[in-house]
Amino acid sequence: PTTTSPPATAPAAAPPSTGYAAASPPTGPTAASAPTGPTAASAPTGHVTAPPPAGHTTAPSAAGPAASPPWDGHTAAPPPLPGDFPGTTTVPPAPAKVLRLADFMPDPPDDTPMRVSGIGLLSGERYLVPAEVVWTSEPTSRVEPTLVGLVAASRNGISVAIADLLAHDIVTRWWTNPRMPLLRMSHRVPSMLPPGMPQALAMLRLRVTAFVLPAPDFPIAIVGVSGDGTTIATAAAHSIHTAVREAFLRAMAARAQPWHTLPTADSLRRLTVWHREADYLAHLDRSAVDPTPTPLDESGPLGWADIACRRFGHEPILIGPSLNTPIKVICPGAACHHTTPSGTYLPCPVP
Repeated sequence: PTTTSPPATAPAAAPPSTGYAAASPPTGPTAASAPTGPTAASAPTGHVTAPPPAGHTTAPSAAGPAASPPWDGHTAAPPPLPGDFPGTTTVPPAPAKVLRLADFMPDPPDDTPMRVSGIGLLSGERYLVPAEVVWTSEPTSRVEPTLVGLVAASRNGISVAIADLLAHDIVTRWWTNPRMPLLRMSHRVPSMLPPGMPQALAMLRLRVTAFVLPAPDFPIAIVGVSGDGTTIATAAAHSIHTAVREAFLRAMAARAQPWHTLPTADSLRRLTVWHREADYLAHLDRSAVDPTPTPLDESGPLGWADIACRRFGHEPILIGPSLNTPIKVICPGAACHHTTPSGTYLPCPVP
């Protein structure tokens, strides 16, 4: 007679019998057995659903290093440290180059700890410059404040400021040692001004005297507007026409500018020019020759920052919170900074 096996759900409390006991692994396909067919729990060859094949894994392999798992493509990258540019690795900023007063003027006073930050217009390097060469109205400064190099609120304001630096540097040096003759350009002024301007000047009884100082890369215009006092201005441009016109506009603006708004030395200089117009205009005319042949009206394609770097041996430095908010352009080597106003018989009419 055969024995009856216990139910599949009943626990096998006793050792398995020698008959058909439930504890014996059956050979048929039951729920507890591991089938050999393609079921969801099985992983036969050719029917793998997990893990995904090579090239499509999103988790590190069990055989790979577990110390530093790779970026999973979803978590955010760590934020950059201060001073980083977005999307770059952390690189400590280069130290700023410190300039002294001796880089800007001969026989300077002693340096002070006050510094102003700037950025090189060609290299992008950071600079720390003396505050005295940046101030425009500081009564206690030992360096004469100057308005040369101020950046106007215009699209090409930085280029105009660099050209202003070059013009004042060359005219200042020429006034000290006028070895190169000026070129008389007064006869060409009516054709360089807007229509109707010569007639308006005649009605106001104003006379315009213009001279051009040729420079290696650009012309510089010196224009005087006289009549009950004289104002003289200078400007540099890539053409004689533009330089004369710009200098004329500056001389006209100087006639309407209140002198008390200027630095003290600049105000005294302008007062001297105003009351001694005959001396200044005669000095300029004695130093000039007629242009024969007519000078070339266009200069080379170099930008103003490159021209300044080639002339001064140093790149121009922009002062301001950023390139989008410039305030002033300075350049080591430019003759725009002085300890005291000149004491010569006729001081240079431009600062």
